[in-house]
Amino acid sequence: MCSDINISVIEKIPYIDRIINCRVYDFLKNPLNFYRFVRELRKVKYEVVIDAGQWERINSLITIFTKRDYSIGFRTKGQWKHVVNDAVIAHSRTKHEVENFMDLLIPLGIVPVSGEYDYDELQLEFFLKQEHRQFRDKFWSEHSLENKTVICFHPGCGENGKPREWALENYIQVGKQLFKADKNIVVLITGTDFERYLCDPLYEALKGFAINTAGKFTLEQTAALVEKARLMLCSNTGILHVSTCVGTKTIGLHGPTNPVKWGAYNKRAVMIQSSKYCSPCLYLGHDYGCNLPTCMKEITPDEVYMAIRKELNPELFLKILQVQEN
Repeated sequence: MCSDINISVIEKIPYIDRIINCRVYDFLKNPLNFYRFVRELRKVKYEVVIDAGQWERINSLITIFTKRDYSIGFRTKGQWKHVVNDAVIAHSRTKHEVENFMDLLIPLGIVPVSGEYDYDELQLEFFLKQEHRQFRDKFWSEHSLENKTVICFHPGCGENGKPREWALENYIQVGKQLFKADKNIVVLITGTDFERYLCDPLYEALKGFAINTAGKFTLEQTAALVEKARLMLCSNTGILHVSTCVGTKTIGLHGPTNPVKWGAYNKRAVMIQSSKYCSPCLYLGHDYGCNLPTCMKEITPDEVYMAIRKELNPELFLKILQVQEN
């Protein structure tokens, strides 16, 4: 079961036999829609129901009405949604959300082979088809990118992620600094159609060495492009995790979000955290500590530029360290 928010990703997972799209807003518009939804749901009896929602109480209500033998869910402080479940897992503030989700399988006897979660053991996947990679290769050829150093910039964070966005002028400054240092660099701008208000002016500012793909391609096509890039620069948003799934190096910018909990789940990922005293503040994803977060402003373009240079040219920094040691 999923919602309109994540169904586009869920549909791409080959291991799933059936998808039920739960349109909560339809229930609010007409309560009879919830009755029809439950009636359809109860046509099947499930051996196990796993509620992976951290705070959504509607999940608990659906669990109550579902025909089931056994149910598992989180106990999240202050939410009280766990009381309907047979097995309860404490939702942790201090571990990555991937590992929280994996904990839901413990009552079924599914535990890490080594006793502890491992990045390699829990490698995230994004399922690309041959047609997507063929599209990517054609795109690379048409734009003469084969011998270029392609870096992705994704400045947006969706319709509800404004407090997590890094300022547009910062992306522009970093892009210009990178191209000044290396004329072989091409900035590939990614984003949804909604995020074009950021991506279009970013392209105009970097026009001589940038390509704007915002709103032009499907998620799979964008993921295929990102797969071939050297690295992805973005805030904590969906593309950060898609990039991790396809194996591309990520530099994630975190203000309200805690990279330990919400960052890219990869030991090679670079995480840059705001230095503001109250950062991070988010726990469940919507509980911002203030109305107008300013923590992203504390991350400087120079800090990000140096992080990218270290990833692109680590040998330069090793030489500097060797000189200093001698």
